[in-house]
Amino acid sequence: MKKWIGCLGAVCALIAILYMIFSDKDTSEVKIKAIDGVLDLRELTADSPFVSLAGEWSFIAESFVSPAELSQEATYIRVPGPWTTHVQWGSYQLLVQLPDDWSEIGLRVRNIWSAHTLYIDGAVVSQAGQIGTSKADTVMDNPAYEVYLEPEDRELLITVHASNFYNARGGIVLPIDIGDALQMKADVHRDLTLEWAATLCLLLFGIFHLTIYLLRTKDEAFLYSGLHFLILAFVIVLRGERLLMREFPSIPIDLYLRLQDTSTYVMALLLLVFIVKTIPSIMNRKTMMLLFLPVLIYTILNAVLPARVLSGVQYQFFYYIDLLFLIIIVRLFSLTVRNQTTTRKNEAIIILLMLLFLAVFAISSSSDTLFFSGRNELSRIGLIGGVIMMNVFLGIRLMNRAEQSEQLTARLQKANDTKDDFLKVATQDLQRPLHDTMHLIQSISREPDRQRQGEQLYLAEQLIGNMVYLLRDLHDFTRIRFDDYAIQLKSTNLRMVMLHVLSLMQLTLAKKKIHIHENIPKQLYVWADEQRLTQVLLRVMTEIAHDTADDNLTIESMQSGETVLLEIATIRKQSALQGNWQQRSSGLMMTEELVQQMNGSITYEHKENGIRCALQLAFSEFKEPAAAPEYEEHAQAAAADEEREPGTLLIVDDDVMHAEVMKDMLSDTYKIRIAYTAQEALDYYHNHPEISMMIIDDIIPGTLNSLELLQQIRTKASLMELPVIMMISSEYPKHIERILASGANDYLIKPFSRETLMARLNAAEQTKHSMLKAIEYEMAFLQTQIKPHFLYNALSNIISFCYTDGERAAYLLSMLSSFLRYIFDTSRDGQYSSLQKELEIIEAYVEVEKARFGERLTFAYHIDPLIDAENILMPSLLLQPLVENAIRHGLFDKEGPGHVQVSIYMLDSRLSIHVSDDGVGMSEERCAQLMEGGGNIGIGFTNVRRRVHDLTQGSLEISSYPGKGTTVQLKIPIKEAREDVESHHRRG
Repeated sequence: MKKWIGCLGAVCALIAILYMIFSDKDTSEVKIKAIDGVLDLRELTADSPFVSLAGEWSFIAESFVSPAELSQEATYIRVPGPWTTHVQWGSYQLLVQLPDDWSEIGLRVRNIWSAHTLYIDGAVVSQAGQIGTSKADTVMDNPAYEVYLEPEDRELLITVHASNFYNARGGIVLPIDIGDALQMKADVHRDLTLEWAATLCLLLFGIFHLTIYLLRTKDEAFLYSGLHFLILAFVIVLRGERLLMREFPSIPIDLYLRLQDTSTYVMALLLLVFIVKTIPSIMNRKTMMLLFLPVLIYTILNAVLPARVLSGVQYQFFYYIDLLFLIIIVRLFSLTVRNQTTTRKNEAIIILLMLLFLAVFAISSSSDTLFFSGRNELSRIGLIGGVIMMNVFLGIRLMNRAEQSEQLTARLQKANDTKDDFLKVATQDLQRPLHDTMHLIQSISREPDRQRQGEQLYLAEQLIGNMVYLLRDLHDFTRIRFDDYAIQLKSTNLRMVMLHVLSLMQLTLAKKKIHIHENIPKQLYVWADEQRLTQVLLRVMTEIAHDTADDNLTIESMQSGETVLLEIATIRKQSALQGNWQQRSSGLMMTEELVQQMNGSITYEHKENGIRCALQLAFSEFKEPAAAPEYEEHAQAAAADEEREPGTLLIVDDDVMHAEVMKDMLSDTYKIRIAYTAQEALDYYHNHPEISMMIIDDIIPGTLNSLELLQQIRTKASLMELPVIMMISSEYPKHIERILASGANDYLIKPFSRETLMARLNAAEQTKHSMLKAIEYEMAFLQTQIKPHFLYNALSNIISFCYTDGERAAYLLSMLSSFLRYIFDTSRDGQYSSLQKELEIIEAYVEVEKARFGERLTFAYHIDPLIDAENILMPSLLLQPLVENAIRHGLFDKEGPGHVQVSIYMLDSRLSIHVSDDGVGMSEERCAQLMEGGGNIGIGFTNVRRRVHDLTQGSLEISSYPGKGTTVQLKIPIKEAREDVESHHRRG
């Protein structure tokens, strides 16, 4: 029933559309034409109630001649039609011989550019605007209107004075119709009704489409189609019968024409964007912007400039838009035929039909009378057909989306059922070993035999190991289902993984008397994720162990081309173990998923003579295997344990059980301290800065989270001073990036083994020791560079003073002694000294240099009163090289006196140190070289720059102006010394 109602509605709609298109016949079909300024309608039949005043009119260019005199001087011009380019005003005249049955006549004027006066038998009957012989005298107006009158005789003399200084086309560009008044009124009423109906329908379409878009903003097609319909409705009101001007005759003509032109181009642009957005494969965004840009610019200019200023190129842009439509049609047709579009074929065909209709509409409109000519059938067919096809297209698109949604729902239901089956099997497999392990642990305390206790502990360890891999299956299953899964393929030794799985199942295989015959080359490597491959083989071996007893199991591999086939098979199958096969086989679902993620395949089948499992993976290479990573880590950890002097390790974890387990794992290697909140950890470190390492959980509840704790620690200790390892639950790249950016040295993914944990701790400590050693070597190298040239200059100056000023020589020797003592102490004591000590050594250095510079060198320093220089620690010899550079490179080549100033301020939790001189300065290029480490920049500054970054995580900046001087600014975290705390200096 609903189908018949739908068909009936479609038929009614089609009849209504055909009526709208063909109810108004085009007057061009009337064969009566004006000849030599005379139109004879006396033989006109009743079947033609009105005709177009088309043909040859009398015309005089550049002159407004009175109706009575015009015919004597006139030439003939074809109407309708525009003037030639040099004509700007003139006079038309036509003598019409009327039929006898027209007692009252009507004249229908559509478009005379751009001002005119209409005369009938010498009398003015209408006036649009103000005609004139110049642009200043002319007032533009362009209405569509009708005139009704009763002729006194059967001849009618029609005269039109027109002037045009605005539009590209001037004169009578659309035909003037004449006919019986009653028929004319009915025709006008029908045309106006049709345009109002079309406007209302388009408004409803636009509102409906925009409502759909607001309900689902992801579908931009409805946004552009809705806007297109709204603008198209506005265009119909502005063009054609000029409904807006009829309703509001006082609207300024300049504003009206600008709205008309702008809305026309906006409508075309929205339609083109709708098509490209709906089928993106037609053209890319860059191409679309490039093609649409000229039209967009022209549209904006039409909106802001006076009306019809750009009308000279209006038709060129209409033709350009027609060309864009044709390009899109050809492109879409080509994509559809070659099946290269992502859009469904039925959608592509409908939108292709829509484009054809719109192309007919655009081409017929632009080639005839811009848009809406009033009686242009092709224009109407194109417009109505395009609107219908657009709605049909969007309807089919919604239908296709609904169909896709139904298919996705069915797939989701199937996946959900699969998930339920997998979880059911996984839960059963998880509960059994959990209960077995719990009973084993309970029985251990009651078992007096130590050997039996060892066997029970070994069995419990194997059960728990199997549970770990099962939990990994569950974790991977969840991540695969949510498309949040990444396989890390690498070259993996197949035999090592297989042997590891067999070791995990050693007890099970022995108890069930399953004899293993393994034949895998030890040099064979495949492309796989080692951990996931272990899960796959463990699950396969578990399934085989369930289905097999007292049997032989062969494990063989074959390499052929780019693939490797691993075959695991039994000789015969016990019939007593067939019962639960279907239930257990669902446990291999996760195995299939993992193998597919590794670009492989797996089959598991029961045959008459046994079980066969075939695993196919991608071949990597043949090479001699290295030691297993797990054993390497264990060996490294064991070696490090023997050499390590126990340090204090702070564990920050809100999980009490996990923290205690980690304490048991590491208590034989470190002095373990535990903090359960971030604030507690921060307070403990503040009071015990001798901590050598920290392990922090990434999720700690409270006002201070893990990252904030890490950031606060980094304001007090650098990466090298206090290594921090973060325990994380998820390995999302952005999460890891935030952790490392906050100051973590490394991270561990939970859960982890003791061997992995020890390997990471050892790596962090070795990195710390290596960096400290490297900096010590750099310090020693720096000292060897400072001492020779400085000692030579200083001793030479002191010797010269011995002959002239003994007291001055003694003073300089004491300053030199202080300076050298400080350097030697730094070599022994390590990396840090107090700020006060740094300033003293700078003063000693400057006093020695003054022996060479004399009165040319002055020096001063200023310290913020809030700074306690005795208790502030900073890297040794950090400031002295900067002062030396200021003197040697800034003041040495300067003529006249020079000054070096050191200023130290407290800026939040940092020291801001400025070393300035008023010397010769440097260019921007030289400053850039110093900061980047390029060119011949000297050892002292390079050492300072590296130690500021490595030891303090601080910053260094240079500002210099040639001829004015240089300033070096350091910003380093404040580090306080405490008497009750173990020194950070590494004393021998």
